[in-house]
Amino acid sequence: MRTRWIVLLLALLVVPAFAQNSPYAVTVPVNDTAAASRDDAIAAALTQVLTRANGGQDPRAKPGYADAMKQPGALVQQYQYKKGQPGSAPLMLEVSFDPAAIRRASGAADPTAGGTANTLLVIVRNGQGQLMAPDALAPLAQAAQARGYQTVFPSSDGLPSASSVSSADPSTIAALTARYHTGLILQGRIDQGNADWTMITGGKAQAWQDSGEADDAVLANGANGAGDRIDRQLGANSSIGNAASVWVSGVKSATDFAALMGALHEDPSIRSAVPAQANGDGVLLQVKGNGSLRALASGVGASGHLLVAQGSHDGATVNLRWIP
Repeated sequence: MRTRWIVLLLALLVVPAFAQNSPYAVTVPVNDTAAASRDDAIAAALTQVLTRANGGQDPRAKPGYADAMKQPGALVQQYQYKKGQPGSAPLMLEVSFDPAAIRRASGAADPTAGGTANTLLVIVRNGQGQLMAPDALAPLAQAAQARGYQTVFPSSDGLPSASSVSSADPSTIAALTARYHTGLILQGRIDQGNADWTMITGGKAQAWQDSGEADDAVLANGANGAGDRIDRQLGANSSIGNAASVWVSGVKSATDFAALMGALHEDPSIRSAVPAQANGDGVLLQVKGNGSLRALASGVGASGHLLVAQGSHDGATVNLRWIP
């Protein structure tokens, strides 16, 4: 029965649904279906989306604005006409823009472009179990930046226990990824040059120990150790520019499936996600994106519902698990 509803939804979603609630989509009035009218409407829509991406401020001072407005149609992912509601224009145009292109045009950091694009949540405690301040963790942050990661440090308010993080408790990891917008979590404990580390790549925990003469060196080693483990698990140089096969388990209802597709369509590193097959409580997706599998893994945890799963699935490059 469960497979039946997934197969039905696969048939309906071979062409991805228009992302009406996306911050990169907007509906504007259009005079008619002529190309000139459509181009004018797309330009107006682009200005609205760039204003939204710029926090409601005028986007015209941004370096990429002028170039974007030269060919606004080049930034469009999808558009469709619809009838206007009573009291509005008779004809409307729904336009969805490429998230990465919008971020470039608005001057925001592109999370798929490399450099410090991938966010790493860092939770480090000292020998007395106290959370270490960001200033004390500067060597780790610098080493992480050299590996292509931007570090973010948690607030002590509402921080879960070290044991729940190191055991990769699903609800704990889901809450952290939702709050800090990354599925990459490095937890450590430093005591007089000795360190215990746990790297959570999505929902999978990898633990190791290290020691050195100085805490600074141990901290830098922690960042490098985390980067090594992420690269080995996901293949940092594997691009999803063409396509990657992604298996998602834990999809137990039509509601879960719809929410999964919505989460993927909202991720700025993903251009498209098309269902290919279903089996039991899982679905195989063909995903196209703007970066590497590492960028994908970093981004999918932002909703708090998608985690990298242990094990593998036939034909899949990445194995994920849906957390309702």
